[in-house]
Amino acid sequence: MILVIVAIAITSCNNDKQNLSTSFDNLQKESDSLLQVHSKLKNHHNMHKDAYKGLTERMAGATLQDSSWLEILANQEVLLKSHEAEVLKIEQLLTGHSEVKAGFQALTVEEMQAQIDAMTADLEEIKNSQSMLSADHEKLAKEISQIEEGFKKQELNANIKQ
Repeated sequence: MILVIVAIAITSCNNDKQNLSTSFDNLQKESDSLLQVHSKLKNHHNMHKDAYKGLTERMAGATLQDSSWLEILANQEVLLKSHEAEVLKIEQLLTGHSEVKAGFQALTVEEMQAQIDAMTADLEEIKNSQSMLSADHEKLAKEISQIEEGFKKQELNANIKQ
């Protein structure tokens, strides 16, 4: 009788581990997909950072027609710095997922479930962050484009007057 109970417990444990392994594999695929999205967002972030830097360097020392440009650029600087921190945070979470993968099969059922729960929460946080970053990138691009356009017109007008 005791052997039957032990056999059932072992079989149940193996089934639980298999189910948790399958769940983890699915989460790992989602994590890999979010890593690809992250790479694109990071590239966009770097493009915005470069555009911001280039524009502010060109505008340095110039008399500006529209003083709101400076306020917009100051807000963008703050936003870009917060994005730097968010990008780093996402990278750390995704790296952590890769590190868990190596030793996942050696974990107990309870440890596996805890890792899956943590990873699920991380993935939700990453999705929310990526959504926010995407929306901010669109806003940044529009603002930089508008300022760039206005500044080019200002430079053109200044050259015509000379």
